[in-house]
Amino acid sequence: MNKVVALINGRLLDPKTQSTTVMNLFFNESGVLVGMGYVPEEEGDEMVVIDLKGATILPNIMDAHTHLREPGGEGIETLETASLAALHSGITLLIATPDTTPPVDTPEMVLFIHTRRKQTAHVPIYTMGMLTQQGAGLTLAERQLMVAEGAIGFTDGNSLTNTALMRLALQYEGTHPIVVTPYDPYLSDGGGIVEGAVATRLGLKGIPSESESVRMARDIALCEKVGGRLHFFPVTTRKGVELIRSAKAKGLPITCGTAPHYFWLDDTAIEGYPTCMKVSPPLQSADDVLALIEGIQDGTIDVIASGHSPTAIDDKRCDWTSATSGVSGIETLVPATLTRLVPTVGIHRILACLSTNPNQIFGLKKQGIALGNSPSLGVFRLDESVTVNASSFVSMGKCSPFDGMTLQGKAVLTMVDGHIKWQDSSL
Repeated sequence: MNKVVALINGRLLDPKTQSTTVMNLFFNESGVLVGMGYVPEEEGDEMVVIDLKGATILPNIMDAHTHLREPGGEGIETLETASLAALHSGITLLIATPDTTPPVDTPEMVLFIHTRRKQTAHVPIYTMGMLTQQGAGLTLAERQLMVAEGAIGFTDGNSLTNTALMRLALQYEGTHPIVVTPYDPYLSDGGGIVEGAVATRLGLKGIPSESESVRMARDIALCEKVGGRLHFFPVTTRKGVELIRSAKAKGLPITCGTAPHYFWLDDTAIEGYPTCMKVSPPLQSADDVLALIEGIQDGTIDVIASGHSPTAIDDKRCDWTSATSGVSGIETLVPATLTRLVPTVGIHRILACLSTNPNQIFGLKKQGIALGNSPSLGVFRLDESVTVNASSFVSMGKCSPFDGMTLQGKAVLTMVDGHIKWQDSSL
């Protein structure tokens, strides 16, 4: 007897029509969506019914920028633990950066990541490759060979110091995005807080906000001249948003993203020197926070991702100056975004930033919710509060800038390729 899984009484958000419809979804044993809104006429089928009771169905929620540490940093995070954290958070896909040990800079390393994913991961994990060999910024890596093994973009993290090499990289890359964390290493050296009144009051060396914009301006100018595709992550300043807005107005192939802690928190959060607030780039001013929300609202900012960058516990249990930058973000990505942005930006714009846009930017071609497809989706109770307790994270990283905060939006079910992989005990 064939088994049909029925998700009933769910509020389905359609990213194409930007509509919300109360819907029943029916999946067969192969994970194929065989019915929408009505019971499929398949005699003899055993039906497993899960009543979502008005919870919201969000298709293809992904975290499009994560530092997963494996290989080389398995004591901090693994593909298995990060993907399990995603599963418990309604997130159906992760995109990993290549800054591992050794780095993902060869087709063999791309193959290794994808093999490990199949062996241990609970959700699909796609990886970017290094833009240069060893991420050293000296010689371009063999990008086409990495693409053949499944690399979906390229990054050394920060923008290349060598302008001629960056120009060359853009000139010969038109299909897959070059992902840049825009900061000037010389302006940023030794700092962990943005330059300004708070840094002065706390006696900390500040990083000028121009560290972001000067590199962005250079790379945008190169892209305008020679082509290529650029994706900046994270954008954290008003000037950065303005540069992207201007570039898009010219029709340049440039996209960008930001992370929830940048549109939630400003540099005053560093009062008292909490090391869970030490991130790279640093938290910016209140005006920059406002500019990011405006940029998300008007479409200048395309993607919201966590920037998940877990650290060892001892690297945070120390003084501010000695602490390592980085936070765990997978488990707060969706509720932090919903809580902060639903009142001003709206749920459909949020869905675009968490699903539709990264799907397009990275060429993932994930299936939507339509008959005959095997879609991935997360189910959330948007009006249910969750209090963040970083010590209980599924991720091995236990440091969060949202620790202790009450957020809206509880994940209750995650489906990957038409199969339920996790559901909350309350369902």
